Amino acid sequence: MLNDIRSYFMKLKGFRQPLERYFFPVVLLLYPFFGITRGLDIVDTTYNLGNYEFMRSVDPMWLFSTFLSNLVGSIIMKFPGAGTMLGFSVYCTFIISAMALVSYYLLQRWMPGWMIFVGELIAESLCWAPRVILYHYLPYLMVTLGTLFLLLGIFSKERQNILLFAAGACLGLNILMRFPAILDCMLILILWFNSFISKEKFADAAKKTGVCIAGYAAGFGVPLLLISLIYGFDTYPNAIGKLFAMTGEATDYSSGGMLADIFEAYTHTLGNMLIMIPCLIAGIIMFRVAKEKYILLKKALYVAGLLLLAVYYVKKDVFSRNYYYYESMFQAAMMLLIIIVIVTIAGACGFLKGGNEERTLSCAALMLIIILPIGSNNRTMPLVNCLFLVAPIGLWIIQRFMQRFVDNEWNFAWQAMITGVIVVLLVQGAIFHARFSFADHNEATPELNLDTKVTDISKANGLVTTKDNYNSLSELKTCLEDNGLIQGKALLFGNVPGLSYIFDMEPAIDTTWPDLDSYSINSFRDSLDKLIASDDPKPAVIVGKLDDVMLDNPNIKAKNEMLLDYIEKHDYNIIFESENFVVYSAQNESEE
Repeated sequence: MLNDIRSYFMKLKGFRQPLERYFFPVVLLLYPFFGITRGLDIVDTTYNLGNYEFMRSVDPMWLFSTFLSNLVGSIIMKFPGAGTMLGFSVYCTFIISAMALVSYYLLQRWMPGWMIFVGELIAESLCWAPRVILYHYLPYLMVTLGTLFLLLGIFSKERQNILLFAAGACLGLNILMRFPAILDCMLILILWFNSFISKEKFADAAKKTGVCIAGYAAGFGVPLLLISLIYGFDTYPNAIGKLFAMTGEATDYSSGGMLADIFEAYTHTLGNMLIMIPCLIAGIIMFRVAKEKYILLKKALYVAGLLLLAVYYVKKDVFSRNYYYYESMFQAAMMLLIIIVIVTIAGACGFLKGGNEERTLSCAALMLIIILPIGSNNRTMPLVNCLFLVAPIGLWIIQRFMQRFVDNEWNFAWQAMITGVIVVLLVQGAIFHARFSFADHNEATPELNLDTKVTDISKANGLVTTKDNYNSLSELKTCLEDNGLIQGKALLFGNVPGLSYIFDMEPAIDTTWPDLDSYSINSFRDSLDKLIASDDPKPAVIVGKLDDVMLDNPNIKAKNEMLLDYIEKHDYNIIFESENFVVYSAQNESEE
């Protein structure tokens, strides 16, 4: 079926060129900006914005493990209009557009523009992480550029050394964007794979490898030297040492925990795909009965069956219509990824009888699928968030796989099923992109989501949120203003780290999110001890209401008890209490 689409585009020669030259790039540039005003999240989104604003106050472990991302964020905040969430988001959205456009132009060396466009559209639709979280998107940009430079360098003669050095530099620099990106060094296997299938001399492969390593060392070493000269030579190693040590309390960040989550994501989707097998077998049997007869009727019946299968998946919430949550697109995305894994293994092994370039591209897509989820405790979501190379290369290899089997009409059965997954993902992804808002929605009544525009919270003006969220934050803002706490210092607890950024309240300790498992109990105790010894030991304390699930967490429970003990010892009073927040102050009497 992808071949039929390709044939259709080939016939539109007069329209194809302007589409590929003008229309497709403009769409890829502008599409990520749709939905930019949706949601006012006081957790992850504003937590990172607070880290950029108060960069000097950030826990060294997180500051240096994502140092360049924080530095770039701090610099962007000085740009015109970037002092608000909406303005900052505009600048960050250009990173998503840049990844799509660079991939679109450079991949045209190997595959048609329309197919790359479809792949990039899928990739942009599935970008679920808040665009202001630069330790996501800057590493994605670097790994995308690094992989493209690596591929171009492998197949280039005149500028090979420059391109390979640039590939290594991007991947080396990426370590300082986000430390787990150190695993990107595994992409050198793409170069070795190409050298192997090309039967290249060892000396030539070693020379290319050396150029990549030189770029990698420069990309990592030069910024690290500057960091060491400014902050001290032991600062970065100590921060990374703490990063490895914190897995003792945050077990979901352990290697075993992360790999188990990735494995679970694949096995869960494979379980959902099992029902496809009998449908596929039934389709093949139908096409093999009365061969070369009633072909159009058979195809129509089979497509109708696929539509029923899609309805079944919708009823079972495999393809969820709750577009305010990831599952609406996640299972379809994972189905496509599993298909891409199968066809790229076939492509890399030479099953498709393609040239070395096709086999190397297959290897590159497969390596990205393996590497990108590692280093996160969020299943395969980092991979889903960065499909700018995997999606277009995967679609191309799927088409090549279909071209390999054109002799028998029964091939329509599996080809139509794969095409159906792609169509569902395009539809689900587009609706998800239009409706999703990160961590700001009403799960009980999703139809009432995002119905209120923010007008009187300066850093959030222009955003659209739920009425409950808006009213809650407005009440809190009034309390802080009435008590002269705005732009003062604050100690935050209970999943409300973003309040520091929204209300310009400098964190009183080295984090605005101390209830995270990754922030150890000992770290919180040390921070409170330092606060006692500081010039301002009685900052405002703002606590988000803790539910039973949070209090069942021994880490949060212990830190909450420490905080309550601190509040009691320093004669704090409750000056404001709502359904979502409690504000303590040591300077005011309690108010009703």
